[in-house]
Amino acid sequence: MSFLNEKHLLTIVQKSGIGILILNENFKIILTNHWFLKRSFLDEQHLDNKLIFDVFPELVGTRTLKSIEQCLEFSQYSILTHTLNPFPFPLFDNEQKIEKKERIYQYLHVIPISIDDEQNRFCMIQITDVSQQVTREKLLREQMVVAKEREVEAKKASQAKTDFLASMSHEIRTPLNAILGMADTLTETNLTNEQMEYLTVLRNSGKALYNIINDILDLSRIESGKLEIEHIEFSIRDLLKETISLFLMKAKSKGIQISYSVSDDIAEHIKGDSTRIQQILINLIGNAMKFTEIGKIYVDASLSNDQKSLCLTVEDTGIGIPNEKLNSIFESFTQVDSSTTRRYGGTGLGLTITKKLILMMNGEISVQSQLGKGSKFILNIPYEGLVHRDSNIHQHWLDLELPDAENFPKCRILLAEDSEENVFIIKTFLRKYPIELVIAKNGKIALQMFQSEKFDIVLMDMQMPEMDGLEATKQIRLYEHNQNIDPLFAIPIIAISANVQKEDISKSFMAGITSYISKPVRKIEILKLIYFYLAL
Repeated sequence: MSFLNEKHLLTIVQKSGIGILILNENFKIILTNHWFLKRSFLDEQHLDNKLIFDVFPELVGTRTLKSIEQCLEFSQYSILTHTLNPFPFPLFDNEQKIEKKERIYQYLHVIPISIDDEQNRFCMIQITDVSQQVTREKLLREQMVVAKEREVEAKKASQAKTDFLASMSHEIRTPLNAILGMADTLTETNLTNEQMEYLTVLRNSGKALYNIINDILDLSRIESGKLEIEHIEFSIRDLLKETISLFLMKAKSKGIQISYSVSDDIAEHIKGDSTRIQQILINLIGNAMKFTEIGKIYVDASLSNDQKSLCLTVEDTGIGIPNEKLNSIFESFTQVDSSTTRRYGGTGLGLTITKKLILMMNGEISVQSQLGKGSKFILNIPYEGLVHRDSNIHQHWLDLELPDAENFPKCRILLAEDSEENVFIIKTFLRKYPIELVIAKNGKIALQMFQSEKFDIVLMDMQMPEMDGLEATKQIRLYEHNQNIDPLFAIPIIAISANVQKEDISKSFMAGITSYISKPVRKIEILKLIYFYLAL
């Protein structure tokens, strides 16, 4: 400090990058620096030894003047932010700003100064220009508002897309239910070889369309965060056996070999989402089958070295994938090239859904491929093997042995369905069985019939005019409750719907349905489910 004299110190104050005013204990201005003079557009003689509230009368009654008074009287230090008091002094960047009355945003420090061995007290006001900061904050707030609006719009768009896809799914599944139902029924009639060939093409095309609808819906549910991963007990051996069996006929017709193996160190039962794992395997094996003309397809299940991951591989001797395409094959609507789509077909969604499902299971997938020699897809998902399992697991209704028509229990069923085509399909499915089918064209009529007649089972469509299946189910359950019917003896209500969104299914169960079958309905499924409830 010995190197700084009074001149040095005064120069430092005058050339400071912030505004400085110093007041004596009588509120008179005794020093102002260049920064303040430049932005106040005042000269020193108009300020020197003047009372601050005479020079700046707008300060009277403000928080700023109150802080100055407390500084001089009680030596109180104050900070006045720009958020509470942005423009205490008439300070401007330039004359144009004066004309527009656009003051500088100011951040104030009101600092008491006492001198050793003196009774004189002073107040130093430091003024910082925070206009740029305010501008940045304002811009940031505007950006946040825009981002929030975009987020809201994106959510609305996503919901609109989900609703649209759900609606389209319903509209497509309803006629598709009739197409596949009639195709299944036709197989029970006397057909020539030529007619059976035509029918096979019809059924395969319908099933392909059904798979495409499911792919699009799955992708939509994944992207909207509405698809949940289950954590249930299942057998990976049974799952692989069942999955491979789906491709045996196709493999035989193409003259290729398909096989699988399961490592002995995998527990008999494990925990995970068996439905999604099978969906992944069907996608991968389906691709292998599509792109393999000669050779084999091999599926393997093993454990990682640390026993923490289940490793599933699907290997083929197909056309292979070029190195430059390996990173893009998991993108939506992507295939190796346009000729692939023309020759082999497909939407290009299978691998996208596969990767997203694996990521949702906290797993990972990779691919190794050599053009002209084949590909190998490797996926790893968390492994949880079960040492003990319950041997008395209840039999699933799909595993029931269906009796012949003459041995099937007699029953009376109420079918609530507004579509004449779907009514015809259900009638056709049940025509050989001792089942009396009563038709209600909407939920309101179904409720009236239920209240006045005796039925063993209700088949309930979810979307109908006047009263939908959801409301009709609620009213039936309410009627049973008012009649003091024990819930154990409540009538089974089977929902038959084209709505396959999980939230729609959940709403149906909350309304009181007993089971749920999605369209297109298979004859064997609906008969087994009816038999399951009759046999209880």
